[in-house]
Amino acid sequence: MAATNRKSEQTGIPAAPEPPQNIDGGWPAAWSEGASSLDATCHMLDLLSDFSSPPPAVDIPAALAFLTSTQLDDGTWREGPSHRTPDALMPGSAAARVYLTGNCARTLIAYSGPQRAIEQAAQALEWSLDPHGRLPGPLVAHWLGARVLRVAGRDLAARRLLDVVGRSFDGLTAADLVQFGSNTPRGDRWTRRIVARLIALQASDGSWPGDDGEPSVAVSITACRVLLRA
Repeated sequence: MAATNRKSEQTGIPAAPEPPQNIDGGWPAAWSEGASSLDATCHMLDLLSDFSSPPPAVDIPAALAFLTSTQLDDGTWREGPSHRTPDALMPGSAAARVYLTGNCARTLIAYSGPQRAIEQAAQALEWSLDPHGRLPGPLVAHWLGARVLRVAGRDLAARRLLDVVGRSFDGLTAADLVQFGSNTPRGDRWTRRIVARLIALQASDGSWPGDDGEPSVAVSITACRVLLRA
């Protein structure tokens, strides 16, 4: 999100995010050539979730409608076609499918979106579990999926996913932890566990490192947001 401009500092009103919201309600990604991206839209909505009210230029209902309208009949989501789509988000990839489904449904949960869409996503995620309780996607898909499954009342499937996360928890980087923590409920035991780990990883100058080991503004800001959720 763009830095707050001088007018915003004077009025206390949050600045409009950059890039601006598209007419269909979504936000573009750096790779999407101006078209709305599911992943970018979920990321922007996550950043906006801590505001008591959104910036004037932001239409939250339109963003939620964009996510809901792009859900497929089987309850999943996939990015639109682009020759620049990253491999991790490529349509047709099982890993991309479960990650985007978890991310979009978790975002709908955070904004009290349609229960039917959340339930359809939860069903699709549960069907995607292998016999060992794993999804065919990255670790982030497991904690996103667990949040969706818990809200949908599929507690056993959610626990299986969190067991997978738990076995890798001690190896999570600060960047992993802040992404995980920004997707857990306030006061949740996982939120408290993440906060304790973040406190242990905080540098002496108060920052947190990115995946390159250097102090990261983005990771540090999100870490502060997570600490407020404990």
